Amino acid sequence: MQRSCAARASSLLGRPVRVAWQPARLASTATKTASTPDLVAERRHHPITWNEYFALRRKRILHERITTVPTTLLGLASGIAYFGTRSVDVTTTVLGMDPFMMYGLGAAACGFTGFLMGPVVASSVWRLTHKKVAKTMDEMDREFYHHIVKYRSDISLNSIRNPVPDYYGEKIGSLHDYRRWLRRQREHLRKGTFQLGEGDA
Repeated sequence: MQRSCAARASSLLGRPVRVAWQPARLASTATKTASTPDLVAERRHHPITWNEYFALRRKRILHERITTVPTTLLGLASGIAYFGTRSVDVTTTVLGMDPFMMYGLGAAACGFTGFLMGPVVASSVWRLTHKKVAKTMDEMDREFYHHIVKYRSDISLNSIRNPVPDYYGEKIGSLHDYRRWLRRQREHLRKGTFQLGEGDA
């Protein structure tokens, strides 16, 4: 288009006009670059890097999982100690069930309660031992979760042939893992949209 304008101007003025031709930059390319979901760009807002955050997050999750073992055993032992010392009348029922079965379910419920309390206890201990970064970790947790919700694939495209990869981002342990997670989400979205188009056809 620029060359045709130059030729028209040359014919009108009677002398050649030289125009430096430069390829126009596509607006879509600029938009894509500006909106790239990269956590590194937000690193300057926090006193720790995102790789340091992922390392601390991985340790925190490990502590939570390890803590569930003693809390589960403690809850189960407490349930057994409580229900095991109660007198049992085999001629009666508890809520329409055999008393031994009911007491067994009660002990199991105590163990499950201990299992649920494990992460809570571990998180409280972790915050006490990491006071300097606890607030920063909370902020980065919210920011990371915002990225996961914003860029994960559509759950409605989930299928046996095309399951959503790591929907909650639990396997992300570094920036490299995060970028790989983004690629997998885009791939899942592409496959799901293609299969949906085949179904409509």
